[in-house]
Amino acid sequence: MHPPTKFSLLDAEGQEKQFPPDGPVLLALVKEDCDTCNLTLPLLEAVHRDTDEDLDVWVAVQKRADIDVLRQRHDLTMPLLDDDALDLSYETDIDTVPTLFLYDEEQNCTLQTFGFDKHEWREIASESMTLAGRPGVETSIDWESLPEQRPGCGARNYEPGVYERLQALKSGDLLSRLVDLASSDDIHEFMYDQGYTDGFPVVPPTRERVWKMLQGTTRDPQDEVAIVPPNLAPITVEKVAINAVMAGAKPEYLPSIIALVETACTESFNIHGVLATTMGATPVGIFNGPIRDRIGMNYLHGALGSGNRANAAIGRALRLCARNVGGSVPGGTDRATQGGPHRLTMNFAENEDASPWDSLAVEYGFEPTDDVATLMAMSGGPATIADERSRDGRGMAGTLAMSMSCMQDPKSPMVDTLVVLSPDHAGIFGRSGWSKDDVRECIMEETAIPLKDRLRSDEAGAGLPPSVVERFGGEQALDLPVPKFQDKSNIILVVAGSSAAKFSTILGGWAGGVYSTPTSARIGAEGALEIRGRSGAGMDKRRSGGKDLGAFEPRIRRG
Repeated sequence: MHPPTKFSLLDAEGQEKQFPPDGPVLLALVKEDCDTCNLTLPLLEAVHRDTDEDLDVWVAVQKRADIDVLRQRHDLTMPLLDDDALDLSYETDIDTVPTLFLYDEEQNCTLQTFGFDKHEWREIASESMTLAGRPGVETSIDWESLPEQRPGCGARNYEPGVYERLQALKSGDLLSRLVDLASSDDIHEFMYDQGYTDGFPVVPPTRERVWKMLQGTTRDPQDEVAIVPPNLAPITVEKVAINAVMAGAKPEYLPSIIALVETACTESFNIHGVLATTMGATPVGIFNGPIRDRIGMNYLHGALGSGNRANAAIGRALRLCARNVGGSVPGGTDRATQGGPHRLTMNFAENEDASPWDSLAVEYGFEPTDDVATLMAMSGGPATIADERSRDGRGMAGTLAMSMSCMQDPKSPMVDTLVVLSPDHAGIFGRSGWSKDDVRECIMEETAIPLKDRLRSDEAGAGLPPSVVERFGGEQALDLPVPKFQDKSNIILVVAGSSAAKFSTILGGWAGGVYSTPTSARIGAEGALEIRGRSGAGMDKRRSGGKDLGAFEPRIRRG
């Protein structure tokens, strides 16, 4: 609470009252539905009459419709000012009504109070008489009939939703264009017609909602976060917050969303290629560290599915940023042949406690206590792996290999594939003493087939072109084994889900390699504190590009 220095309000007759006036003034802020305000309004009226206009007594009412109600209820003659917009209440930052400020002739605030304390109110009344040129003269107030104290009431400017609206309106930090709709317009239909949605309804991004969302980060709203393809448009923290609101996110999710936007717009991840490919790829986010529980992410039952706000909203917000800022719209620069439901949102947390291994973040060089999000480009799945029979690592890895050998098609080699192991399947490897590399080596071995069986043929048009044979030494290379994956590091292993049953999931990657590699961000209050590629190398987090990245090279395993 602090005294106002300058304001202008209209009284009930529409006359403007400008503060400060020429002489001393007693200023009160009240509302109608407050018993303490109704107790004290007759006291203020008594001071007004006793000072005979040698002291201005102004009462700012927090709701316009209540002015006449209060005037008639208490037979008031003092000026009642219209603070329906709560401008004065906001400026003074009062949280309780009634609140009083007494100013002398030089507009110095000499006394102030809130609620009702008889001693303090009597002191203010006495000083008011002095400022009106009547020192030592008592007011007509019967102080003995009044209680010693009464608590005040909550001010309207601090009611839920009102404070956020006032902050948003008064803040000079928000620069985005405001759109006014007619009362007859359906806001959800309007936003769909404008192309702002992913097909589902979105939360209207009002100024107050955006302001509240921005409280989730310490970063300046006008800081540039990244350049978002394909339009290569700059996205600010404010623009990220707008799309986060639309996605249904909470303010505590905002640093994670900012970090994902920064990560997606690196050359390492290459969101330009991911979202423009006809293959229908999309970013999938994997979270590690304490942030999983802090913001309420799901890594147990249904971790890859619906029902969790953090999982769904964070991934959806990234996609909305790409759409509404970057211009990635199906049928436009988004050329997905079929797409899939995973393109709405695909985002989950790793069940670190159920894993026999280090988390994905630790594997990529971060500390267990770091909050980390890893983005990978996904184009296929989720595909279920069911194995309720295997009892050791060798059998379980064999099942994974058989399932993964058919990703995209049985002949074509793959680059990155994400394997989301259930706790029960991961536990088989743990009890068998298998490391992640043991699992990967077995998959590489089990998915390897002769080069000749990976070539295109009249029976199956998919596969490698016959021209690759010459690159590997001619016909003598036809019987050499070629694994499904370029390198064992392309097999990404994480644990998520519950211990309900022995079912796991595989998510097929995109082109991988130099086209798009898994990229991780360490998350802080302002977004990404650092970003690393799979190799652990840091990178410029504000670059995104679409350069000529060469061609896929199959790897031959030589004995």
